[in-house]
Amino acid sequence: MVKVFQSELSQRIYNFGLNSLGLSGQLRPGSPRAQLLGEFAENHMLISPASVYSGSNEIQRNIIASRGLGLPRD
Repeated sequence: MVKVFQSELSQRIYNFGLNSLGLSGQLRPGSPRAQLLGEFAENHMLISPASVYSGSNEIQRNIIASRGLGLPRD
């Protein structure tokens, strides 16, 4: 449950940050015009695959529903 929550929350935070900073927020670290030292762009690229690590979030939800909550499988 923590994996699903953390990966989706992180993606939402970095998406919001990039949208708030505009086009200059997409510049990577080292670029002279990068806002906030390019941390949002760098972390956004690193966090995007997190929803696939240890199984996709959809598979994790199915496991939580069947094993944790005892719900029937689809």
